[in-house]
Amino acid sequence: MYTSYSTLQRKQLSKQVYTDTQSTYLLVYAPGRHKALQAALQNQLHRKFRLVTRLEDELTPDVAGVLLVSEDVECTPTALTYFAVALREGADLAVCDAAFGFDGSTALYLSTRHLPGSSCALVSRALLDKVRAAARGKDSVTELLRLAHAMAQHSRCIPQALLHFRRELCADDVFSAKGRRALISSHELTMTGAPIVLVSAVPVLRSLGFEVVVLGPSDEGSLPLFLDAGAAVVTRPDCVTSSALWGLATSADFVLANTVVEAPVVNTLNGSFVPVLWWLHDAFAGYPFISHSIPKALGKNVHLCAVGSHATAAMHSVRPDFEIEQLIYGLPDYAAEQFPRYDISFAGGRPLFVTVGSLEHRKGPDIFCNAIRLLPSAVREKAAFLFVGKAADKGMYNAVDSLVRDYPQTVFYRKRLERPEVKSLMEQCNCVVCASRDDPMPTFVTEGLIFGKPSIVSEHTGTAGLVTEGVDGFLYKDDDPQQLADKLAWAIEGAGRHARQLPPPVRAAVLQRILCSYPDKAGKRADGRGRIMKKQCRTAARCPALLFHGRGFPILSNPPNCPTKFRFRSQRAAGDVLY
Repeated sequence: MYTSYSTLQRKQLSKQVYTDTQSTYLLVYAPGRHKALQAALQNQLHRKFRLVTRLEDELTPDVAGVLLVSEDVECTPTALTYFAVALREGADLAVCDAAFGFDGSTALYLSTRHLPGSSCALVSRALLDKVRAAARGKDSVTELLRLAHAMAQHSRCIPQALLHFRRELCADDVFSAKGRRALISSHELTMTGAPIVLVSAVPVLRSLGFEVVVLGPSDEGSLPLFLDAGAAVVTRPDCVTSSALWGLATSADFVLANTVVEAPVVNTLNGSFVPVLWWLHDAFAGYPFISHSIPKALGKNVHLCAVGSHATAAMHSVRPDFEIEQLIYGLPDYAAEQFPRYDISFAGGRPLFVTVGSLEHRKGPDIFCNAIRLLPSAVREKAAFLFVGKAADKGMYNAVDSLVRDYPQTVFYRKRLERPEVKSLMEQCNCVVCASRDDPMPTFVTEGLIFGKPSIVSEHTGTAGLVTEGVDGFLYKDDDPQQLADKLAWAIEGAGRHARQLPPPVRAAVLQRILCSYPDKAGKRADGRGRIMKKQCRTAARCPALLFHGRGFPILSNPPNCPTKFRFRSQRAAGDVLY
């Protein structure tokens, strides 16, 4: 039986802990076809249950809850145990993640803030009685599920794939029958820049009334961030190249395709009735491998945006006639959050210079290494340098490793840090350094600016357009290690004056360029110093890049008098639109 489970289910089963729930009496109500369900129920660890095809005369006083099942489905041996635990903990409605497809290669992860009308849910006895009364005596399982989702007061999502539907996933599994639908398609769900900044789009779309679903290949670190933001996530290894899940896009009111790698998806939707925002974050290096998939012309339903002039130039290198608007990163004010403190005692109290990114030629770690070697010994020993990122290129890793071996008290390397650790690192470091040869908008530099840290960046980064020379950062040219070394030396020697926290007025100006207008608990926008930011709400008429019309109503427009907490705002002088 174990071999019939999906890969995700097998992975989760190995970590699940048994809980004694035998005192909780459950009914499994499956009036339709239930052959696979009946076979799976024979292996349940929770034994106090009955499978019934009608509720009349079956709801004895001992029944604590009923699992409503509208279609045949397989389940893991721990399914009823988890549902019983949720019932004991006060939930009146409980749903769970699920696997789809014959081999279970498609996985659905639900968020507590996004619970579509599931075809299988546990309902408490009290809620069931209310639902049956509202259903006027009709025990249609689909009607009971619909009413239960509408009337539940304490819904809970169990973060385990307890169910396996042998059919393919469809729109009804991820979207409710009513409401506006947004689909975000990403070629990866890693902890790299593009997925991380994409997370900040979820609360913006939700504030505009959208149910948000994210489609990606697999969980490689950022999936929990999307769930926490309130989106449901669907994963499938071939989601970019396979059309199996593109039906989700045709049933959506808005599609956000993230990065140029989503070109096959854009090709499919090009010229259709579905409005598409194609958001480019990509460097020049990737275009030779994907240019053949980029449409020759874009339909009126596709709007192209980029994170700055660098990403714009990369697309124009293969499609010079494309019209591209600017939509730069909008990140929350991480400096106002609470997170565990990352230990940087290895720096020994010296100014800490940090670079974050995979060790590959495009990211230029060798340039940073050479610049550190060019520093006079007396200057180099006054600072500490930290490289963070996985080794994607052997030659680049060897350059960093050699430097660490030569200067073990000064240079340090970490393969990976968790998100809270990165935030803490940005808070404590003295300066961020980006030596990339080709980088549209390095996220860690933007995060450093949010924490008020000065930066030293290459001219070949999109961030160069955000940095004001000598005010909030420094620029070096021509990928020249000597120029970078000169900037480092100047910052190290003047660490008491230069490589420190940016002055409040400077940081406030930076925040206006790069932050989202996220509300606090009182529904008010606050800056990093806790003050209320009284910013004028601007209508979508000033944000042409974000105006989409489909199905008879504007999709990404702000109503003129709507007091929404989140609004798209336009920097017309700079030509950049932030959300």
